[in-house]
Amino acid sequence: MNIWLVEFFGSKELNTLFWLATASSAPFWVLMLGWPRSRVTHAVCRLWLAPPLLGLFYLYLLWLANDITGLPRLDGVEMKNVRRFWAHPILFIALWMHRLAMDLFVGIWISRFARLRSWEVRLELLLVWLAGPFGALVFAVRYWVATILARVRRVSDEKRSA
Repeated sequence: MNIWLVEFFGSKELNTLFWLATASSAPFWVLMLGWPRSRVTHAVCRLWLAPPLLGLFYLYLLWLANDITGLPRLDGVEMKNVRRFWAHPILFIALWMHRLAMDLFVGIWISRFARLRSWEVRLELLLVWLAGPFGALVFAVRYWVATILARVRRVSDEKRSA
């Protein structure tokens, strides 16, 4: 089946699939943002559980794209060819799903890292959810500043005790 037929006759279904993909990570984010210290959050938001669940949806989308229209040929890794490959409507949703799963992985990692240090990271988590790498950058800057300040304090304390 041609891709344009899928887009023309399946636009409602594609939109539903897109919103299902988009909503699939929301429960995990809501738990991490709303109840970061809850036992339910600790049990459900695990690196080995939540992102792989989204990964199953990703694999389903790849299978669906192949089953309905066949995967488009990727003639090299030039930008033009890769862009054409991901222009397939179902593959585009799969790419979106990939991004959501990876952002969730990063968010869960930040949440668990922060929990061990008793840090409040709701802002960073919200930024990772909405802006991906920007949220990770904000968290990294916070980590670097905290690390530098800890070293300065340690050196200062050593000088005082000497």
